[in-house]
Order: sequence, then structure tokens, then C-alpha cells
Amino acid sequence: MEKSLKNIFVNSTLAFVSAFLLTTLIHELGHFISYYLFGAHPVLFHNLVQASDQQMSIRIKIISALAGPVFSLAQGTVFGIIEFRKQENKISDLLFLWLSLLGFVNFLGYLMLTPISKAGDTGKVADLLQIPYFFRFLIAVAGLVILIVVVKKTGELFAIFIPEKTELTERRKYVNRIMFFPVLAGSIVNVILSFPVTVVLSVIYPATSSFVIMSAYKMILRSPKTAAQKSVIEDRISPFLIILAIIVIIVNRLLTIGIG
Repeated sequence: MEKSLKNIFVNSTLAFVSAFLLTTLIHELGHFISYYLFGAHPVLFHNLVQASDQQMSIRIKIISALAGPVFSLAQGTVFGIIEFRKQENKISDLLFLWLSLLGFVNFLGYLMLTPISKAGDTGKVADLLQIPYFFRFLIAVAGLVILIVVVKKTGELFAIFIPEKTELTERRKYVNRIMFFPVLAGSIVNVILSFPVTVVLSVIYPATSSFVIMSAYKMILRSPKTAAQKSVIEDRISPFLIILAIIVIIVNRLLTIGIG
């Protein structure tokens, strides 16, 4: 049992770290592609895009700022739909679930930051449009409420990795290894990989954003969704997840020098 729990923890941590870095990359690619199409000569880094947008219209700046969150929303939606339809417990399903959750966390998290940070994408847009702070606050509240609902609904699918007829005490051990401990350990790794940084938000985001996922903890614990057969994530540490984590970390480090 202990070996199985160890395998679950390692596999989920590898999937979480890979999904987080891929989510960041997809988000920044949204900005990069938008700026590129508008001729702003962008440079893609591991956690930001630099572009010569000073001469661009407000409309183009708004579109380019929103492109990142929109890409994240698309990511969360696509992988969420896949997993709600499949509801299986393979290695790929573990990765896709993390990709879905983190895509939604990224998009809705930016909505929550609207009244707080002008460095954030939605905060920048609100500033360009001169949206009153009252409405920025409403956007943030809406983002928080929707995020909690989405996380609980999507996060519940993690219960499919728990064998049926598992006692509550044992279920808690599964949930800790599938979600709680991977978020703790993975967030530390993600903070380290966020350096070097140019804005404080680049450190705050990986350090804090994923913890909203914990709101799904009780949902997974009580969910009737369980597996008829135990998942392969218990049997061994996945070579696929190891290779994927190595590749995305290498890409992350290469992007610290910037690609334009």
C-alpha cells in the first residue's frame, strides 16, 4: 500500500509540474502570437512576453493582453471536456485533469487580480479601458465564485483514481497523494523555475495560485466516482511523465534567454 501511495504522489507531482509549466507556456504563447500578428516583434520568455507595443492602438493592446488568458480558458475547457467524456484513470487522464484545472485557475485567477494588479493581463485591460474600481471588484468576485465552482466540479474527477469500496481513512490517503501533497511540492518546484523574474507577480503566481485547487479536497473525498479497477498510477512511476517533466523543464530554462 505504501509503495502504491508513493507512486501516486510521484506521478501526480510530475503531472502537476508539467501541466503548470505547459499552462504558463500556452498562456505566454497567446500573447506572443497576438503580438507577432500585429507586428510588435515579441520575445518569448519562460514567464512573460516582451514586445514593442508603444506605437500600437489601445484596441490592439487590449487584444494582445487578453490573448494569454483566452488561451488558458481554451486549454481548461478542451481538456475538461475530454475528461468529463472519458472519465478514465490512465496516466494521460491524470495529466489532462491537471491541464484542465490549471487552465481554469490561470484564466479565472487573472479575473480575480483585475482590481489588484495593473501588471496582470486583465488589470492592464481594465486600466486601458478606464473601468471603475467598483466594476473591477465585481469582476474579481465573479472570477473567485466561478473558479471555486469549476475547481470543485472538475477536481471531483480525481476521485476516479481511487479504487471503489475504499474506506474513508484510506480515501484520505489517496486524496493527499493525488492532490494535496503534489500541489505543495509542485508549487515549490514551480517557484524555483519561475526565476529569473522581472515582476513580482511571476513569483506570487506559482507560489499561491494552485492552492485554490484544495477547495476540491472534500468533493474528491466524498465523491461517488470511483474506479472499478485500480489505476496504473499506483503500479509504477510513469516513464512518460518523467520524460515529459524533463522536456518541459528544459524548454522552461531555454526560454529564460528569450526567443524572438
